[in-house]
Amino acid sequence: MTSRSTGLLYIVPAFSALLLVLFSPVFYGVWFSLHHIRFGTVGNFVGLRNYSYLLTDPTFSGTISRTVFHTSLSVILTVAISLALALWVHSLPPRRGFLVQMIVIIPWITSTVVATLLFKWVFVSDIGMAMSILRMLNLPDIQFLNDPNSAMGLLIAVSVWKRLGYALIILLAGLKSIPEDYIEAASLDGAGSWQTFQHIILPLLKTPLLLVVIVLTLSNINTVESPLVLTGGGPGSATRILAIDVFDRAFVNYDLASATSLALIMFLCNVLLVLAYVRLSKWKV
Repeated sequence: MTSRSTGLLYIVPAFSALLLVLFSPVFYGVWFSLHHIRFGTVGNFVGLRNYSYLLTDPTFSGTISRTVFHTSLSVILTVAISLALALWVHSLPPRRGFLVQMIVIIPWITSTVVATLLFKWVFVSDIGMAMSILRMLNLPDIQFLNDPNSAMGLLIAVSVWKRLGYALIILLAGLKSIPEDYIEAASLDGAGSWQTFQHIILPLLKTPLLLVVIVLTLSNINTVESPLVLTGGGPGSATRILAIDVFDRAFVNYDLASATSLALIMFLCNVLLVLAYVRLSKWKV
């Protein structure tokens, strides 16, 4: 037996387990989405009819718009705040910088359900801390979770707060990898802080920034815990994003055919983003 055959023999058990756990649900989902499903029972073959029904659903375009708005604004705010924090932490003495990192990382390592519940208890009507502060200041009551605009704002705030620690760590690692000689050379040439950031730091942070954007986009598109715990997709459909749409179609309305079709569309988007991540992770500036 050649060394190549021996090597292939070693990876067969691992690849078989991977095929069973990861790929078989995808293949089953594809087959499931091409049939008429009624109460979990597979019926006649219908081809792409489930996908056409999903794409012509009048509520689907609204779900896409809300998902794009939620994801883009969450990613932009998270990257902007984490970059500012990373620059500040990088300039601090090591002990202070370590303390700030620990504080920012706490929401990231906390369970998403627990972190979202904490947020919800602060802004819940009547008994929430936010409502108590408004009343202490003699300000009018605001029903944060019952107003469509404030509910989406809170969902975005939870997403930013929860993922800020991850973005900070990645960008801070990128900052620490920049040679100090570059910064000193720019300073000797008369470059100010903004010029140094614009022409030295930002170009060298391009790869970490792009990787953070991709990971945050994946995380925000696929998150179901935060909107499910915080608002349940409401009020009305104000915070009904793709992940909640899949959940409701499958487990509330028992429309397993369209839920599977939508899940597979999301899966393809995830594959494209993962391929972009793998490609960028090998990119050297």
